[in-house]
Amino acid sequence: MAATVSVSKGVFAFKRRKGKNRKNVDGPSTRDYWTEGDDAEIKGLTYKNYVRCWQKVTDILNDLQDSIHAKVFQDLVEFIRDAGMRSNIMIDGIKSKEGQSDIPTACLVTGVNMPDHDAIFGSLVRLLVDGVTPHIAKLQSRDCNTVRGAIFKMISQLMGQNGFVDPEFEDEIITGPSIKRAQFTMAVLTSWYKEIISAEDTRESTSKSHGSPRKRAGCSHKDMGSPYKPVGSPYKPVGSPRKTMGSPRKPMGSPRMPKGSPRKPMGFQSRDMKSVKDFGSPEKRMRLNDEPRLPRGGYHPPLVVILEDVENFPANVLHDLILICSEHRCNLPIVFVFGVATTSNAVHRSLSQDASACVAMETFQAQPSTHYLNHVIEKVLMTEKVPFHIGGRPFKLLLDIFLYSDLSVKNFVKGLKLCMMEHFLGNSSTFLCCSAPERALRIRAMTPAQLDIIRKLPSFRSYVENRPPKEQAVLLLDEKVTKSTVRTLMTELDSWYLRFCCLVKVVSALTSSLPHSPLGRQIREVLATCLSRPLVESEEFKEAQKMLKLMAREELLPILANILEILKEQSGQDEELSELYNELAIMLGRLNSLDQLDQVIKDSPADEAQLSFQSSDRFHLKEKLLEMAKKKSKKPNAYESLRSELLQVLVNTFEQHLQLLNKQPLHEVLFFDSSSVVKRHLVGMPRAALTTALSNPHHYLQVSYLIQLDVFTIIQITIDLIRRYTPMLARSNVERLLPADDHIFTYEEYSRADS
Repeated sequence: MAATVSVSKGVFAFKRRKGKNRKNVDGPSTRDYWTEGDDAEIKGLTYKNYVRCWQKVTDILNDLQDSIHAKVFQDLVEFIRDAGMRSNIMIDGIKSKEGQSDIPTACLVTGVNMPDHDAIFGSLVRLLVDGVTPHIAKLQSRDCNTVRGAIFKMISQLMGQNGFVDPEFEDEIITGPSIKRAQFTMAVLTSWYKEIISAEDTRESTSKSHGSPRKRAGCSHKDMGSPYKPVGSPYKPVGSPRKTMGSPRKPMGSPRMPKGSPRKPMGFQSRDMKSVKDFGSPEKRMRLNDEPRLPRGGYHPPLVVILEDVENFPANVLHDLILICSEHRCNLPIVFVFGVATTSNAVHRSLSQDASACVAMETFQAQPSTHYLNHVIEKVLMTEKVPFHIGGRPFKLLLDIFLYSDLSVKNFVKGLKLCMMEHFLGNSSTFLCCSAPERALRIRAMTPAQLDIIRKLPSFRSYVENRPPKEQAVLLLDEKVTKSTVRTLMTELDSWYLRFCCLVKVVSALTSSLPHSPLGRQIREVLATCLSRPLVESEEFKEAQKMLKLMAREELLPILANILEILKEQSGQDEELSELYNELAIMLGRLNSLDQLDQVIKDSPADEAQLSFQSSDRFHLKEKLLEMAKKKSKKPNAYESLRSELLQVLVNTFEQHLQLLNKQPLHEVLFFDSSSVVKRHLVGMPRAALTTALSNPHHYLQVSYLIQLDVFTIIQITIDLIRRYTPMLARSNVERLLPADDHIFTYEEYSRADS
């Protein structure tokens, strides 16, 4: 009988160690799935374009993720570094009289965007590991339902992260026979940290004696011995730490000392202090112990504990965790980082008075998710670096999901990735959706089959139909002319979209400060309007235009200066934008040169000659005066004339360039403008899904047998399901499919039958 087979024939599971490599079973890759079927060469090009395009988006998002929170991360890192220095001073020379001390706590208010917390704290952890400390523990509420579980997660991450524990023994430390789960206590963590500090000090003293530069890199597991071996204190399971409020708490695992005996200073293990005799008398030792000083062993990294969603933690778990860490504050430089979605007051409301008194909290406000989304739209969707662009309908759908569902930029990016996959996977013409230099090479090497794909595009066919008859035949038959035309049209499409995005920023700068904001205050709202319909024809722009005609000179000057700054960035890449920039710059100079007093245009003599009245009755005189009042308009001053001229120039520019993308030839190559496919994947529609499952089971089951069956056979098979879900279906449509002798039971009939 095998060693693991008991009398009851039980089944025993063994967890495989991470050190052993499992044999990977080769299966179909993503490229194989993408390129299966006909036109494998074209599908291979589209897959290559998709991978490169998404890689560009990923690089932009990574840079943006670090830069958008750069200021608050810099303040957080500085706060944790200063807290670590103060902790070193306290551990090396100072102890509070009660054995407790306030824990430095950073409260990071991230806003209501819970799915994005992982990305934010992931960036923070990378910054802390690079510049402050490698000892970091990330706790989440779903893993910390009890105090014992929270302590275990915290200690295991602090002791086993970033190379301080050999990966081959990581499983043994957590679940192996050497240490049980209950034996992860604060006493073990204290002993482990003392070994880390002593090993680091020994290595630094050795390096200094040999004249090498001082290094503060983390020590390896060989220098600190076995991390899971008990040092100086027995292993004891963590009991319930809750006690009566106000009762004194003793440090866990600290050795008892007889009364009246002097305490050993925390800096006793320094390399410059070898024995108790070096300190002199007890009075001298106490005097030295009371003086604040920097740690002689150098800067020791703090232990950072990050609670990502502190509001979801059970109140008793958070309360006891803070009190336990506060008791060992004199031996361990613990620093808390609380991730809060609402306000910092939520933390104090969930804590008792004694727990709140143990944390010294400082609040840091992160940028809201809406601010982050604006940067994502501007850097990803409104740039020429990414060849893929999105149309009005899918963009409006993703924006509505973000604003009215979860406020998650992470989910917005996932939706954008879905749009990109549908664009490249379902459109063969996307083999030209790449960078401009590579596109020129592919156009030059286009095969007749690839040319036919381009010729069949609806926008290219419309372009050919609008050309003269002689050019139509050449475009359809001559490959060289077709390639040259495609190259020209793609270049013009890139220039048009660059101009389009720049003018969208101009419209946002022009109308964002208007009362009631007809076009919206954010650039994302203006972009959604411009992608959905012509801007000049929209009611929102007409309302904004009326307000702009009443704008004062002091309000118009800063707006015009901001518009010039936007145009200056793109004026060197587009001739039409350069002309618009020069024209607006001249108008700005004319506005600045106007006098403070209005220059009223004098009435002409011909108009004055018409102001003559003839004798008539009162009724005719009143009608005449009203008619003359309608004909006579107020003469504008110099500023009003210049303002009208400026607005007319901008309106003409918007009317010419801010048109719908379906009017641009070959827009199908670069733009994805189908929202139905994305909506089916992102927005749940249970009733439509249920109807599809009952009427066409093959759509979800993917069983080839169901394809061969007709509708009546499928209805007979699923008759019970149809009867049960009749209230959710159109009863008349189902009755037409059922046999004449069958009957559909409604929900009311089922209820009466059950009663």
